[in-house]
Amino acid sequence: MNMTKLISAAAVAALLAFPAAANASRIKDISNIQGMRQNQLIGYGLMVGLKNSGDHTSKTPFTAQTLIAMLKRLGTTVDIRQLTGPQIGVSQTRFLRDVKVENVAAVMVTAALPPFSKPGTKLDVSVSSLGDAKSLEGGTLLMTPLKAPNGEVYAVAQGLLAVTRKPGKKGNVELVPTTGIIADGAIVEKEVPNDFAQKSQFNILLSKPDFTTASSVVAAVNTKYGKDTARGLDAGTVEVQVPSKFAANPFGFMSEIEVLNVTSDMPARVVLDEKSGTVVIGDNVEIHDVAISFADITLQVRRTVDVSSQMAPATEPAAAAPVVQGQKGKINMLKKNTSINELVAALNALGVSPQDLVAIFRSLHASGALNAELEIL
Repeated sequence: MNMTKLISAAAVAALLAFPAAANASRIKDISNIQGMRQNQLIGYGLMVGLKNSGDHTSKTPFTAQTLIAMLKRLGTTVDIRQLTGPQIGVSQTRFLRDVKVENVAAVMVTAALPPFSKPGTKLDVSVSSLGDAKSLEGGTLLMTPLKAPNGEVYAVAQGLLAVTRKPGKKGNVELVPTTGIIADGAIVEKEVPNDFAQKSQFNILLSKPDFTTASSVVAAVNTKYGKDTARGLDAGTVEVQVPSKFAANPFGFMSEIEVLNVTSDMPARVVLDEKSGTVVIGDNVEIHDVAISFADITLQVRRTVDVSSQMAPATEPAAAAPVVQGQKGKINMLKKNTSINELVAALNALGVSPQDLVAIFRSLHASGALNAELEIL
């Protein structure tokens, strides 16, 4: 058995062995304010200075078209025939295919404009090759307007690219040469208008809608600022009225609201990553009546009486301590409401790898015995 797999499975079981605790979170960590959000920006530009690793204009003629258009805007008249040689009677499209400028690449540029950004604020931008360039390493992005969905320009990007690096196999770092980041590569040119200072009412939007969590937010706000300050509109929205004493300072009111602690709840969920064999199990996950037989492994659940509880008065029932045992051979039944940490602990004791856990949980969900949402990455 691969020792790394055993350690991974042991780590999962150990984490699940701790008793569930209330999830106390700040309101700002589980929600955002309606209207106070970031905006996505996008632009199309050229990356220059590449080491003959740019687009092949014979396959991506739009790169040459963009280059020629840019030079014209800069006051340079370009005759395509000078780049390709005199070819009488050949169309302009043919000329574009013959242009060879391999240190240029067409790219898409994206950025996120945070709320309340002012002109002069700097943003990080992501750059991705649009054509067939082999690498953008060492390239410089030329001035690229970044537009919002309404078509207006809110920022301008330019700068030297750092190509993307990601963890590879055996701990090595791999380059993704066709994408990269320009830190502080864009400057905000236009502010998104807002009327925050004039607002007397705000809507808190939960990142993960849940009636229990929304009720906790309402209770926390009303406890601090008085009845009817907050009310739930639905599972994902809590309406908050600005108290009269904060009428001139809604900023201060919202800053206090953000740091209130609430008990956040979440549905029972199991997340599986089949490629890596990772299993992430949330709280409140239980197993219903089911028989499990995987390869030569079977499981049984039995209830044992806690010896210490036998000293209790006769009017109090003895506590039943759940014990899960792994066996090889015949199929045994898992009893109703078996906790997930009991199941994983038993599987881990038998040396089941995370990849095997993925297969088992898929089967449990298909049988209806897993009382949780199953998400497969």
